[in-house]
Amino acid sequence: MLPLPGRAAICASSTSLVPASLTTDQHGFPRLNTAYTGSACVDAGAVQTNYQSVKFSSSSYSGEVNQAVSPAPVVSVTENGQSIGGVPVTLAFSGTGTATGLGPVTTTAGVGATFSSLTVDTVGSGDTLSATLQITPTYSITTNPNATLDITLAAQTITFAAPASSVTYGAGPIAHMRALVQLQNGTIVPDIDYVFNTGALPQKGLPTLTATATGQPCPGVELVNMNPQIPVVTDLQGNIIWYYLNQTDLANNGHPMPIKPLPNGNMMALITNRYTGHPTPYCVLREVDLASETVSNQYRLRELEMPVLNQKLQSIKTPYGRTVQVNYFSHDFLPLPNGHVILLCQEFVNVMVGGQQTLVWGDALVDLDESFSPVWVWSAFDVLDPERHPFLWTPDHDWTHCNTVASTPDGNLLLSVRDQSWVLKLDYANGAGKGDILWKLGFQGTFELQNSGPGGWFFAQHFPHVLETSGPNITTLAVVDNGNYRPGTDPPPFSRGLILNIDETHQTATVTWQYPVSPSFFSYWGGNVVQLPNGNMEICMSHPSPTESFVVEVTYDQQEVVWRMDISPAAAYRSYRIPSLYPGVQW
Repeated sequence: MLPLPGRAAICASSTSLVPASLTTDQHGFPRLNTAYTGSACVDAGAVQTNYQSVKFSSSSYSGEVNQAVSPAPVVSVTENGQSIGGVPVTLAFSGTGTATGLGPVTTTAGVGATFSSLTVDTVGSGDTLSATLQITPTYSITTNPNATLDITLAAQTITFAAPASSVTYGAGPIAHMRALVQLQNGTIVPDIDYVFNTGALPQKGLPTLTATATGQPCPGVELVNMNPQIPVVTDLQGNIIWYYLNQTDLANNGHPMPIKPLPNGNMMALITNRYTGHPTPYCVLREVDLASETVSNQYRLRELEMPVLNQKLQSIKTPYGRTVQVNYFSHDFLPLPNGHVILLCQEFVNVMVGGQQTLVWGDALVDLDESFSPVWVWSAFDVLDPERHPFLWTPDHDWTHCNTVASTPDGNLLLSVRDQSWVLKLDYANGAGKGDILWKLGFQGTFELQNSGPGGWFFAQHFPHVLETSGPNITTLAVVDNGNYRPGTDPPPFSRGLILNIDETHQTATVTWQYPVSPSFFSYWGGNVVQLPNGNMEICMSHPSPTESFVVEVTYDQQEVVWRMDISPAAAYRSYRIPSLYPGVQW
């Protein structure tokens, strides 16, 4: 028989040593006991215990990460068939992660030891709990069998504030939401698609959209980047199903230009007030979730303001040894598969032009790592000649006016330089390049246009977009040819969506497709042309004259319009189809 810790026990060898009138000990238990020896053992009068078992109240428990396991595990200690109190019990945990709240916890008679503070910090299935009653430094009683413990992700309350619609779909305003849960091992588990009622849209700042289908458009939703109004995502009937509005941006005349979906389901926006007339520059690069909340990663809040970037840029130089200081974030950014972001910026630099010191508006590229710190910087002032300024030179000396940065299959970058009417391929080499110009596509560049004269090139272009590649080379490129100052044409010039086959090795280009084919259609700036999964082409024209912005889906071969959306009153910087608001989901 085993005593309580710190107490003595005397086991008499014969019942004759105990008076017949003393039938119980000081705990009230029988003096004669066979629980341990199998034969009668007689208590000669000392306080003692006859511990029989240490047991869990259940064979299995479950809980959520970093939350107290509920119901809490309970361990009882049995003495002479009864659950006793006043003895300390300690848990041991074996499984994934770390457990806290393991005790010791003192038992309560008739109940046991309740481990109400037990928590585990990691998801796990089939983890093990054991309980121990330590009798002496060398002797203890442990549960047998032990209990299992399953830990899952804690349930989350998701606030879906920004994606809203006041459009009536029969029963009332509705929207869709689908949660994505990322487990500790990186696995992403999608929830089902939920439909729910939404609130009202903002009273100001949203575009007016009119969509018309005359055929079978490609499935999906339309991402409409506005300048300067609120960017929206719409269904193919023109109903707004999501928008992004930030009050701090609004107070500084800032607006996204552009906003893009990311593979993780978030959105990233380049916020600028560059062309709003606001006296103080305001520029932010920001990643937000679909509730319009700025997100964080393991490094920091995913938001970078221009003064912070300029401070960091003081410690890094371009491959040519220059230090870049940014005046505005401008027109585009490129998320890369490694988590980096290539940010397009404007820098104003005093240089000699025509024998005079001149403040020139140029462009720079900044490679930001996952902590939004610059790791590679490129400047147009290193590799282009300010003496060449064919477009928009006066009065502001707007020299390059870059508007798109894109990746190439060989790890380099494409840069659309509107005011030079060139698309440049830059030596980026996945962040190890020297920034040299590898080729210039366009009028007076390094390529020969084989099926047209000089006027067949694109001019003052927007949104070069790689359609097809072969190994490390680009073979097909789409671009919006705005056509400003096209040589050999009388004003007004004409605009079109354009597809070129290009041969990087032999430096030749051929026009293979264009829309619209009209010498009278002109869109001064902006736009995009992309090929959709169904083979159709989608073209956005930002500033057509005299009409408002529009986006049109046409068949590739016959150029038949199957869908069109008119956009007013502000201009649509870009508008193109995305599968849905959620990665891996097609609407």
